[in-house]
Amino acid sequence: MSELMRQGGVMMWPILLITLVIAGIALWALLRIRKVKDPDAVLETGIDAVLFWGVWVIVVGLLGTFGGIYQAAGMIEQAGTLNPAIVWGGIKVALTTTLFGLLVFAVAAVVWLGLRLGYRRRVAA
Repeated sequence: MSELMRQGGVMMWPILLITLVIAGIALWALLRIRKVKDPDAVLETGIDAVLFWGVWVIVVGLLGTFGGIYQAAGMIEQAGTLNPAIVWGGIKVALTTTLFGLLVFAVAAVVWLGLRLGYRRRVAA
């Protein structure tokens, strides 16, 4: 995990922070769903926040990728000709943030769906 954080660069820290926010909101919502009997607007907003932050983690991942590719392009421009293996190695590193962001979003979307369904079942009962 630390190698992934290092490889992804500075943008991996906001991604990690957002991941922790998603986990915290999901845990809070799960505990609150168990007690709810009537519609609760605050709880619904919290559940939707899981999906909101999931989308933001993709945005941060894309920003990291674009920043990494921009930086790599500048280095390639300065160096002139380079071995294609070095170029693709740099692009692979730049894509790490988007890949991690998409993974976190996929988990957040599944968690959001589970929380949403659980909430609706509790309120309907």
